[in-house]
Amino acid sequence: MKKILEDIKKFKGNVLCIGVNESKILNELNKNKKINLYELKRKYNRKLFSKKKKFKISNDKTVSIKKFRSIFKKKSIEYVIIDLNNIFDYFKFIVSNSIYICNKRIYIYGDTKYFDSELLSSKFKRYTDCIETIKVDDTAYLIIVDCKNTKFSFIKEKFYLIIDTLQNIGDFISFFLAS
Repeated sequence: MKKILEDIKKFKGNVLCIGVNESKILNELNKNKKINLYELKRKYNRKLFSKKKKFKISNDKTVSIKKFRSIFKKKSIEYVIIDLNNIFDYFKFIVSNSIYICNKRIYIYGDTKYFDSELLSSKFKRYTDCIETIKVDDTAYLIIVDCKNTKFSFIKEKFYLIIDTLQNIGDFISFFLAS
């Protein structure tokens, strides 16, 4: 957490926060006058089979989490900060969309009870090799992805989405059979 707070002071340009509710981070971002801050927050409470998968953006516009890249164009955001604890159920869309819109760095923090840091870094290694993983303690982690030399392809994105969906189905079946 200290790493994010130190880096926020150096930010310049556009910053997108996805699911961030941490008051220390938001206060530090609001103090920095060199940035334009955009926030994506959950509009509705999380439900398992809800059709209302919309997020609220800063100017009271709602946007689907799957299509937030239609608002932010390719490489238009310099920094993206993601709290994976709040949006882990939309994770398969967040990886490709954040790589698509980010120009410099992506900061992802979360708990290991929601998502494993090694699995998360392997999803980002598909696009770039410059990944730094910091273990805060046994339950928390911070991953910093450098997006300066990322390679992005529409066909590659769809291929990885299919593979991730099949892996999730396989994990669910194995969990069901084991229990």
